[in-house]
Amino acid sequence: MTAGLEARVAGDIVEPAEDWRITFIDVDRRIARLSDGTRSLLAAVEGAGDDWVVTLRGRRIRVTVRTWRERVLAEAESAATGSRGPIEIRATLPGLVVSLSCEEGSEVAEGDPLLTLEAMKMQNEVRAPRAGRVTHRAVSPGETVARGALLLRLE
Repeated sequence: MTAGLEARVAGDIVEPAEDWRITFIDVDRRIARLSDGTRSLLAAVEGAGDDWVVTLRGRRIRVTVRTWRERVLAEAESAATGSRGPIEIRATLPGLVVSLSCEEGSEVAEGDPLLTLEAMKMQNEVRAPRAGRVTHRAVSPGETVARGALLLRLE
């Protein structure tokens, strides 16, 4: 695995098979070749951010790829879900608020989309770390936010 990245298949951490390499042969169509030097397989790679689907030999495999930083943040969010107090959802990087998927007073389930933040030409969906009620929206669509800026408060 590339240094600092974690890959999960069906929730389990996986390590790449020894000597296998992936090379994109058509980036626009997201077609890749997996090869160990003697064998070669074609794969279709779909997705963005940390959620991907790899189609290999007709089998669709859901893959989650996270950087070390994303893994640490996910662990911190997971630890916070045990708490029943308010949660402040903050921007993990500077960007532009593209859209909000909730209103103040909205009840959300864990994993529900809350807002979309564009950073470095990539749109990142911010999801609810646990079920609760949105008690405060600190941003509006079109607003630029700094890293660490309060986005929403969830109780």
